[in-house]
Amino acid sequence: MKHKLLILLLLLLAVPAAQATHIVGGEFELQHQSENNYRLILNLYFDDINGEPGAYDPSIRVNIFEKGTNRWIMGLSMAASSRTNVPYTNIDCTIGQLKTSKIVYSALITLSPTIFINPEGYYVTWERCCRNYTINNIVSPESAAQTFYMEFPAVRRNNATFRNSSPRLFPPLSDYACVNELFYFDFSGSDADGDSLVYDMVTPLNGYTNTSMPAYGVAGYAHILPYPAPYPTINWRPGYNTANQIMGNPPIQIERNTGRLTMRPSQKGLFVFGVRVQEFRKGVKIGEVRRDFQVMVLECPKNAAPQVMVREQGKKPFYKENEVLQLASTGSRCLEVLFTDPDLNEFISLKAIPVNFPVSSFTINGTRQGVINRGTTASDTLRATICFDPCFSTKGGTYRLDLVVQDDGCSLPKQDTIRLSFRMEPIPDAPPTIDLSTRERQFNVSLGDVLNFDVLGADTDGQVVSVTARGIGFDLASQSINFQNSSGTGNTTSNFAWQIDCNALSAESYKIEFTVMSLFCGNNITRTETIEVRPDRTNNLPTITINPASQMINLVKGQTIELDILGKDIDGHTLALSAAGNGFDLAADGMEFTSTSGAGNATGKFKWTAACYSEEERIKRITFTLKESACNPSPDQTLTVELRITAPNNAPVLTSDKAPMLYELDLNKIFEVNFTGEDQDLDPLVLEAIGDGFNLADYSMEFSTTPGNGKAIGTFKMLATCLAADRGILRVDFFLKEDACNPAAPPVLTIEFKVRVPILQDFTPANIFTPNGDGLNDYFYIPDLPEDFCSARFADIKIFNRWGQKMYQSTQSNFRWDGSGATAGVYFYVIDFGSTQYKGSVTLVR
Repeated sequence: MKHKLLILLLLLLAVPAAQATHIVGGEFELQHQSENNYRLILNLYFDDINGEPGAYDPSIRVNIFEKGTNRWIMGLSMAASSRTNVPYTNIDCTIGQLKTSKIVYSALITLSPTIFINPEGYYVTWERCCRNYTINNIVSPESAAQTFYMEFPAVRRNNATFRNSSPRLFPPLSDYACVNELFYFDFSGSDADGDSLVYDMVTPLNGYTNTSMPAYGVAGYAHILPYPAPYPTINWRPGYNTANQIMGNPPIQIERNTGRLTMRPSQKGLFVFGVRVQEFRKGVKIGEVRRDFQVMVLECPKNAAPQVMVREQGKKPFYKENEVLQLASTGSRCLEVLFTDPDLNEFISLKAIPVNFPVSSFTINGTRQGVINRGTTASDTLRATICFDPCFSTKGGTYRLDLVVQDDGCSLPKQDTIRLSFRMEPIPDAPPTIDLSTRERQFNVSLGDVLNFDVLGADTDGQVVSVTARGIGFDLASQSINFQNSSGTGNTTSNFAWQIDCNALSAESYKIEFTVMSLFCGNNITRTETIEVRPDRTNNLPTITINPASQMINLVKGQTIELDILGKDIDGHTLALSAAGNGFDLAADGMEFTSTSGAGNATGKFKWTAACYSEEERIKRITFTLKESACNPSPDQTLTVELRITAPNNAPVLTSDKAPMLYELDLNKIFEVNFTGEDQDLDPLVLEAIGDGFNLADYSMEFSTTPGNGKAIGTFKMLATCLAADRGILRVDFFLKEDACNPAAPPVLTIEFKVRVPILQDFTPANIFTPNGDGLNDYFYIPDLPEDFCSARFADIKIFNRWGQKMYQSTQSNFRWDGSGATAGVYFYVIDFGSTQYKGSVTLVR
């Protein structure tokens, strides 16, 4: 290849030098950073060979406009942050006439959600003159400018935050194309948001800058403001247009979905072209990026394409296109690949690219690359072997493998590709087997049984086998099942045991799947065996009976009843009896119930002596319950007995030894009366006395009683007091009460009392005395003066002469006035009893 490169350099030296500016092409990027912060980037591709050094801009100023209205929004200064060389695909193809550098300008920008909200979006531009003088497909390239252009969406859509980063295009290369040779190039991009990208060819934009004003803001043109879209495009030379930007067969074109550029140019020269990448999210366009670039087409030395052939190892015929190669599963499982190139001293290499199966399925041995034909003749052929793994299989389908050989020709390597279609089966393998130590596959079991057998797994190929079990629709661990998963080389055995208990009887049927598995070629090969276990869940209802058989029984008060309750179960399950009152407690009502539990039988004894109850409580219902203890117990069996209590009753009689009437009592006298209550039913009797509106004890009354069955006696006593006298008539009711199931109305006797008190005016004292010392009637005194009573109490006596002069006073009721100092005559006295006074006169005789 080196001698061909030397010829190419000589051809380039023959091209006359020409003046040019600097622009090869470039594009914008907008990358989201955080919140509303973004980084705006301009990638400028600079012609390092023909470009003027002075055309390098250390900083630029871009402008942002609103789509739809083309309103200017803002300007932004961006400084150059890096400058790097654009590489070649093959470094050995480097030529001195083609060198491009990439200059990156960037700046942070905040897209405010109060400004960047236009639904149609925005676009950013930078205009710069001029393009390379040597461009062959546009008119006046030395005065043609470039407009760098990118569209981006608003930061809010449908009242919600909208984040987006523009596509990043694949970095271009400094490769050149050769006349009449196929040229291909990857212009695809990637999108951080996963948006869909669509590629097409567009005519490059020229814009409004020119040789006089290569950029906005230069000296003499500072007053000119940046223009919005639409921007004028470059002018194509005759024969060139958007669809034919570089002539050839085919002309330059880009694949709509992949961004792959291809062409077979028909003439040499330097050609500019434009590519647009449109960005879609959910079918809606949200942005676009335009990239201008240029490619050099040269007359290159002829480079013959390499050749590749393939055949099954050990066989002579080579594979032909569109055949389907059948590779034996038990053979070498290898392909023999031969590849060569007719050119001398040529480096070639081989690649095997699976189309519809994994790369890891095969290995390549032998020579995969090298320089051939080092002598004077082209006779060398390189050989490689592709061998498939023992476990590899096309699984009944057709797999395709591309065998690609390429040289290192300039500007791009030439290739030869064979797409091999083939089929292959894996190494034969007998599946594992599974068996049970019993022929049964359906088992009928009962409570207490033990289901027991061995599970056997085997593999005739001697591979490791394992045996497992699982419940279909239930977890084995939920039952009393003992089974251990096991494995072994060639065979394995595990015991299965199931103790049939109550838990096992909770379902009508169980299915258990046993699986044997062996691993072959990374695949689990399995076989299964399924059994069904059907527990016997039969259960007959137990019965409950009573003796005597009647369930409605009439009782009289005091009558004792005994009942025998019997429970039976023909299945022999354990039974238990219980009793409960319907709305009352058995023990609280004096009822007794004892029971004995047993397998298949239960007995109970009920005993009660009928007591006395109110009309509402004279019906007693007792429910006897028979409960079965079984794996799937029957519903509780019940029997209800109704007891009806009757209690006839004769009214008791109350008598007294004094007639019930009004009694007048002298003050401080005692009154007594006796009462007798009798009942022929001998019900408990009690006497009770109640004052009509007063408490007996407050009026010195007491009533002592002796209760009894069938007879009660009582004595009433009363002391006549002033308090009673003050009240007037006192009424006392005497009741006889019986404790009976249906008590009669209590008989009542009523006695009234009235207390009499003395009257002061009813006594007549002496009215003359003779204090002459003869021992006869010498003093004035009142021996029959009434004693103190109630509110009448002796306070004093005062004696006055007829002129009102007090002659004598005493506070003693047993006073004695001897008339000292008094002359014969009539004297007047006043006796004060507190609540009343008594006045009289006495004559003193000397």
